[in-house]
Amino acid sequence: MADALSELLARQQIIEVTAIYARAIDRMDEPLLRSVFHAGSIHNHFYTGPSSEPERPATDEDPGDFVRFALGVLSTHTHTHHQLGNHIVEFESDVKARAECYFTAYHRMRAKGDPLAGDGAFETEMDFFVGGRYIDEFALKDDAWKIVNRIGMTDWMRIEAPCAGGTEGIDPDTISKRHPDDYLYKMGAV
Repeated sequence: MADALSELLARQQIIEVTAIYARAIDRMDEPLLRSVFHAGSIHNHFYTGPSSEPERPATDEDPGDFVRFALGVLSTHTHTHHQLGNHIVEFESDVKARAECYFTAYHRMRAKGDPLAGDGAFETEMDFFVGGRYIDEFALKDDAWKIVNRIGMTDWMRIEAPCAGGTEGIDPDTISKRHPDDYLYKMGAV
């Protein structure tokens, strides 16, 4: 029973790391995003290189690590939403595991003319959707399961003009925001 219970607890910790990743990306919370990767972690998801190496210098050609790359790209969007789906965890040993997690991600891209718009901005805001899977290798080090290798698989992508009025008419306090302005941070839960 102890082995089954230990495996269940480890599986839950791994699933929670993936959920924390989604929260960190959508809230653009750099310290939280860095916390899901072990030092030396490698990334291959729209960026190939180290996952989180804050000491590694950025250059014009290379942001230095995935965290800076992702936060730079996401700053060209007004908001994002990552939804996690099927999650399978397989243990190689007591300290190594593989995980596969399906995701669907929504991004509202800034329009040309917005000073924060990206190089590929359109004349109007656009909705960018991606569906895929995170294929992760996890390791248990210092009593923490974290990602040591991530490959992002893309199943489909779609860009289209927004067709709704957005968040007009909704109480502004209930609209998701980025770190540190989101309600979650104000209530002290993070």
